[in-house]
Amino acid sequence: MDKRGRAVAVVAHCLLNQNSVVKPLASHEGMVTSLVEFLARQGYGLVQLPCPEALYLGMRRWWMSKEQYDTESYREFSRRLLEPYVKLLAELARDGCTYVVLGVRGSPSCAAETTTSNPSWSGEPRADKHPPSAKVSGRGVFMEELLRMLKERGLPHPLAVLDVDHREVSEKGLPESLVVTLSRKT
Repeated sequence: MDKRGRAVAVVAHCLLNQNSVVKPLASHEGMVTSLVEFLARQGYGLVQLPCPEALYLGMRRWWMSKEQYDTESYREFSRRLLEPYVKLLAELARDGCTYVVLGVRGSPSCAAETTTSNPSWSGEPRADKHPPSAKVSGRGVFMEELLRMLKERGLPHPLAVLDVDHREVSEKGLPESLVVTLSRKT
């Protein structure tokens, strides 16, 4: 008997691999375990997106704002990375799967709801030369491209597009709002 639940969580890379987070912002040794365990208990399959920032700039990159990543070449790079994942989601949707998208709160690339903005950041990355960035409503560049590509392909809209703030997720549990939104009968 086939037991598949036909629900998929499309997850930003660093939620499943904190080693890819820009230094020094990782909040977990490996993955955000409580998120993975919760999704497993709810019957979700996982699709881990690639980390566009690590692939584009490597692990020695600075923290950046959305404005710095919002370039034609980074958007093209993002679309190339996303193409096989959009094809996979098309196949899963055609087979009856629904899906949610989980981004990273504050990410200039992978934010689903709240990104990092600082239009004045440029040049030497010294804190004494530039004001701090701000968290603003909006999606990161990579997430914008993912959702645009899903729409262009005519795929069903995700059931939810949410941010996870890995710094607020403890090993004991997830924020209640996330639990309520992602809970499903298994």
